[in-house]
Amino acid sequence: MPGIEAERIAQLGDELKIGFCGLSLAILPLADPRQPLMAIYRDLYEQTADSPLVIYRNDGTPHSAERLTDIFAKASSTAGAGLGEDLLNFATMHGAARLGDAIQRAGLSDRTSPLLQFVRHFRNACAHGNRWHFQNGEPRQPAELRGIVLTSALHGSKAAGGTVGAGDYLDMLDDVAAHFRA
Repeated sequence: MPGIEAERIAQLGDELKIGFCGLSLAILPLADPRQPLMAIYRDLYEQTADSPLVIYRNDGTPHSAERLTDIFAKASSTAGAGLGEDLLNFATMHGAARLGDAIQRAGLSDRTSPLLQFVRHFRNACAHGNRWHFQNGEPRQPAELRGIVLTSALHGSKAAGGTVGAGDYLDMLDDVAAHFRA
């Protein structure tokens, strides 16, 4: 039976997957001006087209914001990579960093696990400019995710949205959750 820390990491993997999938779903209507997003804000939040999107600072004061219709118009005219690819890569990078940090903090790193070595290197790449950084004989241990084998030849290349696509990231989350539940 897995320990409580292992189960927490497995649960984090599940939660990151749901969040990533939800973000994937949310991006599509944001980028399409034919979608009735304004109706959602009107019906659920009693907002009008002229209402500002108010985002608060840590001290509780509002940041001045643009009108909802202006934001929707700009979002729908933003190139696909600006919304979809960048936001999904950001979510991937954030998730990889959180997951890798959680594994390390829990003391559950395992140099003999190709999956956990992959997560460690992917976390490092995502936390440091989204580029693989392999020097001085790295990776020293086998690092692999479902056929994606990390080698020094990847040094300097893009990690999230490059070597690791969105589906690969979800595979990683599934495999880490399964690993810590085994």
